[in-house]
Amino acid sequence: MENISFIRRLGFKIAVPSILVGILPLFVGIFFLFKYTEGLIRKDACKNLGLTAKNTEGEVHRFIVSCVTDMKILSESEFMRSANVPVERKLLDMKKIQDYYKRFEDITMIDTKGRVITSTTYNYRGEWKTKKWFLEAIQGNVYISDAHVILDPYKIVIAIAVPMMNESGKPQAALVGQLNMERLWEIVDKIKVGSTGFVAIVNDQKYYVAHPEKERLFQQSPFDLEKQSGFIEYTGPDKRTLIYNTAKYVSKSDNELPKWRIVAAQEKRDALSNVYKLKHSVIYIFIASFSLIIVISIFVSRNIVKPIRNLIQGMKRVAEGDLSYTTQLKNRDEIGLLGMSFNDMVVRLSKARQEIQNKTEALQCMFKEISLLNVTLEKKVEDRTRELRDKQHQLLQASKLAAIGQLGAGVAHELNNPIAGILGYSQLMLEIISRKDLKTEDVYVFKKYLQHIEDGSLRCKEIIQNLLQFARKSSDEFISLDVNTVIESTLSLIECQLLMNKIEVIKILTQGVGRVMGNPVQLQQVFTNTIVNALQAMPEGGKLYISTRKEKGNVVVEFKDTGCGIPEENKDRIFEPFFTTKMNWKGTGLGLSICYDIIKKHSGNIVVDSEVGKGADFQIILPVKSGKND
Repeated sequence: MENISFIRRLGFKIAVPSILVGILPLFVGIFFLFKYTEGLIRKDACKNLGLTAKNTEGEVHRFIVSCVTDMKILSESEFMRSANVPVERKLLDMKKIQDYYKRFEDITMIDTKGRVITSTTYNYRGEWKTKKWFLEAIQGNVYISDAHVILDPYKIVIAIAVPMMNESGKPQAALVGQLNMERLWEIVDKIKVGSTGFVAIVNDQKYYVAHPEKERLFQQSPFDLEKQSGFIEYTGPDKRTLIYNTAKYVSKSDNELPKWRIVAAQEKRDALSNVYKLKHSVIYIFIASFSLIIVISIFVSRNIVKPIRNLIQGMKRVAEGDLSYTTQLKNRDEIGLLGMSFNDMVVRLSKARQEIQNKTEALQCMFKEISLLNVTLEKKVEDRTRELRDKQHQLLQASKLAAIGQLGAGVAHELNNPIAGILGYSQLMLEIISRKDLKTEDVYVFKKYLQHIEDGSLRCKEIIQNLLQFARKSSDEFISLDVNTVIESTLSLIECQLLMNKIEVIKILTQGVGRVMGNPVQLQQVFTNTIVNALQAMPEGGKLYISTRKEKGNVVVEFKDTGCGIPEENKDRIFEPFFTTKMNWKGTGLGLSICYDIIKKHSGNIVVDSEVGKGADFQIILPVKSGKND
């Protein structure tokens, strides 16, 4: 069952990549082909809409131009311009124009004061002298108004105004024709765009002035007319998606230009019907191709898996010990080569098994011999181990003695000078006492020598105390404490000494730096030793800056003096036991070493920065106590 499951998984692993390798290029190719074709169809639809809008604009333009031409011809006729022709005669020609073309609802002649000279109907009762078209006409310009309404009878018209010139070429009157928009509507209505499209005219206020659905006249257009062209979509309240293109009405002059846009719109589904047909075709092609790829992949997978199944069965028999089995694969592909290699492996395994049997027998004999040798070897290992332990113990004792010798040499060196002084002064006193003629001034000499002996003894005592302090383990009792408080208490102890040596202490102790876990006595010892070292480095007086700050979860205590500084070659040795640069018995070389040991026990560190002639900077770094009370 396990082998069957493995074969199935193998077939699945072969088939799935094959399907993916086949389907991905197919999908990508079909996708890009569809997108490219869709783009072409969209572009063609947009182009058709643009051409429709442009053609409509041409028809509208020709119609308006013909109307303007009629008005110009009428205004430029001799009998219309002549003052000698009766008004009734002029009115007759105006009516002929009106009745012949059936375009104008009214033609009116108006003088330069805005008074009506004559009119075919005189139904329009507007205030002429306030109208833009009238004002332009008496200035000698042709002007076409936007669509507007006249009430008697109710009509939607545009006003075409042309000037009437006298013999001197100056305007003597204005001829205004009210052009019925129904004639324009007929032009717009007859143009069809697909099965759902339409053509409309929109003015500069975005209101319809022409539309197949007359109830939309003078309603707000939803189109973005600032876009001159392009594939533009709009979804209305009726959930219909329209695509549209526009064309701007063009005339010879701005005065003849009604600010209109010709809009050609069509439902998206109608305009892109070929796209939807293409989409269905693409889906069918994809499904058919996908099915074919699956069938081919399964067929190829089975042809690959079948010989592998035979090999697995052969391996199982070989694993069970049957080395006489050989495969019968005759393929000349990679699987066939694998079968040949399998048969060769079986032959080699058979030979190897025979060799292993022979060597096993030989090894059994050797094992007996090795067992005997093992006993002897164990005895030798035990003896050698015992010798190594003895040598190790001797080396350890030698190391301890070397350390004790080094420490003793340092102590002897430090004690030698004061003891030599004590011995010398004692001998001098004995020499004076041996004289029989002692004088009064000898008492003062004795007193002086005894003072030197006392100083030397105290020096020896100091060396021994420092040595004991260095050697013995201090109390490990740590408590939560404030570093600033320890510094203040330390300064109070040696304040007098600092004043006597003209040392100005400048404290910059930051409040709230946090508490540390430590031994107050040991930390006071460290601070005292550091301050005393700074004092000794400034024999003529100076400044000592003591500051605290919090930095990266640590409290940093900084002692910075203006003393002589530490030479570069001594920086790495100042914490060594018995190393000192002080002369005349002023130092044992154990102070800083003890300080370093104490700070390390507090899980801290000491950093030194110094330059000869510019002082020394000791930074003692202690970890802040963790907990709620930090």
